[in-house]
Amino acid sequence: MSAPDRKRPFETYETTVSAVQDLTPRVRSLRFQLPPGQSMPFHAGQFVQIFVPAGDKPRRTSYSIASSPFHDTYFELCVTHVLGGVSSTFLHGLKVGDKVQAMGPLGKFTLPLDLPRDIVFVATGSGVAPFRSMIYDLYHRKVNRDLHLVFGNRFEEDIIYRNDWETLAKSNPHFRPLHTLSRPADGWTGEAGYVQDKVAQIPDPLDKDYYICGLVKMVDAVSERLLSIGVPKEQIHFERYD
Repeated sequence: MSAPDRKRPFETYETTVSAVQDLTPRVRSLRFQLPPGQSMPFHAGQFVQIFVPAGDKPRRTSYSIASSPFHDTYFELCVTHVLGGVSSTFLHGLKVGDKVQAMGPLGKFTLPLDLPRDIVFVATGSGVAPFRSMIYDLYHRKVNRDLHLVFGNRFEEDIIYRNDWETLAKSNPHFRPLHTLSRPADGWTGEAGYVQDKVAQIPDPLDKDYYICGLVKMVDAVSERLLSIGVPKEQIHFERYD
């Protein structure tokens, strides 16, 4: 697949749900297939807006694309079900074959074509979605950089795409995931605590670029921690979604 034009305008697509998978007790993966003959070139890290029925006028809700740009005839989203949330309830109710209108691609939270440094991705919960897209894209393009993922969740059962991270780590020695739980159960042998307390564990922290995605409080805490250890501001990139 050729690289998409960075100036290409977004479009509206009539997609079909082609796959549904429960990733965790609260998070579901959905694949949206574009109509035959259509494609949606996008950059890893971009998002789409889903048209959600809501009275007389549908609402548009933004979700980061979790699949690789290598596949541009469909896109995947991971959606956390929020109790009482109109958009997440609608998406969790979708079945294979349902039609959904989507607009995209949108957003500028993307990687440069040539990476000047190794990358540390920092996420909590479904904030990991754009990083899944980025990581798969980098491996499809055979980019020779070390990639670290610092991924925070409350409980072990909340780790989204855990099988993906373990498979990638086994097949790619340059990919190093670090999982940390804020509420670990007995028997958990990984890290415990918050992501902002773990980023400084990455070797040579001043020689990395950092991409952070999640709630404002987390993003700010990680950014402040990185700045406090001397990471230049221009090496810190983030997207906040609340």
